[in-house]
Amino acid sequence: MPRIIFINHNTSLLMSDSSAFTMDLRSKVSIEMNSTKIKGNGFEINYFKGGNGPKKLLIFPIALGLVSDFASLAENLDGEKYTIYICDPIGNGLNRPLNRDFSPGFLYRDADYAIALMETLGIDRYSMLGWCYGGRTAMIAASRAADRVDKLVVWNCSAYVTAKDLEQYETIRDIHRCSEAFRLPRFVMYGEKYVSDTWSRLVDAYRKILDDDDGDVCRGELAKINAPTLILHGAKDVLVPVEHGVYLHENIKHSTLEIFPEGGHTMHMKYPEKFVSIVDNFLSSIQ
Repeated sequence: MPRIIFINHNTSLLMSDSSAFTMDLRSKVSIEMNSTKIKGNGFEINYFKGGNGPKKLLIFPIALGLVSDFASLAENLDGEKYTIYICDPIGNGLNRPLNRDFSPGFLYRDADYAIALMETLGIDRYSMLGWCYGGRTAMIAASRAADRVDKLVVWNCSAYVTAKDLEQYETIRDIHRCSEAFRLPRFVMYGEKYVSDTWSRLVDAYRKILDDDDGDVCRGELAKINAPTLILHGAKDVLVPVEHGVYLHENIKHSTLEIFPEGGHTMHMKYPEKFVSIVDNFLSSIQ
């Protein structure tokens, strides 16, 4: 079965923003990946594309995300069944040197940016997937482009933040307290100072949402989501407690909640085959 492998876009094989490159990953498979910038919504939009299947998937990355964050999806989804697009928000990935903007409405701007990508590409129907920060953006985008979204998959994300959530965010305000596996690839991609400063500004942005908006990230958008929605959550996620997944399920119509009893915040990486099997079954089902 053809597989898609997203190669981390800090590889030296990436010669330019619009170049195609190939790489062998642990001698398992070589595939061609394309990174391209196009004009859309008044900005240059960088995106990655993999696979050539009829089912179009738009993936929303986390803040300071890397394409390799979704390697488990790319390695286990059928490239003849799916075409995957990952949009780099401004300040993410190859959409530099502009910095990430976390002023009020930042998640909504990211959502509009990704919708503009698909419009510019001429893709009318697609499904959306998002993890954590990207899940919030995906829910907003699914509410704003409700007539174009076939299905929505989000995991370990929330529609609001609480004071307790902010306590957890503060524990990792210093990015050096995150695992090496998480922070070191981002240091290589973005530079240590930019990662540290941006990560701290993101915590400030969520605190402002808590103080100014009673923690409301996108509660009002949930009722506007029409697409069948799969919500996945790790019961042992300390950063985004499982109560958030339950809330999404109770407030998004046509939603299904799947809880991983031993799952944490990165359960798609810890349980890649199980995770992708559930996602693939959901995306393939007729609803």
